[in-house]
Order: sequence, then C-alpha cells, then structure tokens
Amino acid sequence: MYKRLAVSAALLLLLSSLAPANLQTQGYGLGGTNTVGVLGDGVAGNIKVTTTALDQLQTGPGHVVGYQGTAGALTQAAGASGMNTWAGVIQNGSAGSVQQQLPGTGFQVQDLGANLVQDVKQIGGAGSALGLQTFVGVQTQLSFNPWGGSANVQGIGVSLYDAVGSTGGGGLTSVTGGANFSAGQL
Repeated sequence: MYKRLAVSAALLLLLSSLAPANLQTQGYGLGGTNTVGVLGDGVAGNIKVTTTALDQLQTGPGHVVGYQGTAGALTQAAGASGMNTWAGVIQNGSAGSVQQQLPGTGFQVQDLGANLVQDVKQIGGAGSALGLQTFVGVQTQLSFNPWGGSANVQGIGVSLYDAVGSTGGGGLTSVTGGANFSAGQL
C-alpha cells in the first residue's frame, strides 16, 4: 500500500510539472497631440491627460497563480500669450507597454517606453509660449507556486519642458525638443 501511494504521488508530481502553462499577455498604446496658438493679441492654453490601467489574474494547474498589471498616464500642457505676435506650441506624445509571463515557469518579459516631441515658437511682437509633456508608467508581474515565486516590477517617468519668449521687436524664437526613454527586462 505504501509503495502504491509513493508511486501515485510521484506520478502526480510528474503530471503536474508537465501541466500546460497559461500565457498572460497585455499591453497598451497611448498617444496624443496637443496644439495651442495665439495670432495677434491674446492668451490660449490646453491640457490633455490620457490614462490607462490593465490587470490580469489567473490560476492554473499545480496551484500556480499569476498576476500582472500595467498603468500609464500621458499629460500634455501648452500655453501661449502675446501682443502683435504669433506664439504657439505643437506637441506629439506616445507611450507603450507590453508584457508577457508564463506563471510558474519563471518566464517574464516587460517593455515600457515613451516618445515625446514638441515645437515651441514665438514670432514678432511681444509674447511667450511653453510646452510640458510627462509620461509616468509602471509594470508589475507576480507568479507564485507551492515552491516559490518571482516578481518583475519596473517603472519610468520622463518629462519634457520647452519655453520661448520675447519682449518686443521682430524675429523668431523657436525651440524643438524631444525625449525618448524606454526600459525592459526579462
């Protein structure tokens, strides 16, 4: 009887180690364009916020539990003011997240990144313009089984700020800025 129990237990352990794994995959893409301008006299401003959050939880054979979550926020703010001027900002921002895991196997992959670009200009007269873009994102992966667990956690934060101004006269004041940042881990 004890031999049969030992063989059954060994067979059960072998079968549970060969159990199919459940792949978890998730990702997002955020993108935005924000534009503001003044022609002549006036003030203009825009703020745009784009956010997302994703969560996945699963349980599988062999008491395996897997969780992964990712969240991000892209914020774009621009302002312009002036007298007898053209002042403006054009912002383009994008961010993305991709992650995969096979809970219980130790396979975990994460990629997170952002690309921010903006043009800030003031032409003639008196005026100013400024642009600020920020992306903050985080990824979390947790995988547990009866013998242990693993975790991958990463986050990034990137900001881009550009401003121009003139107290009068002619001419062009211009700044083009960009920030491209990414992180990944296996």
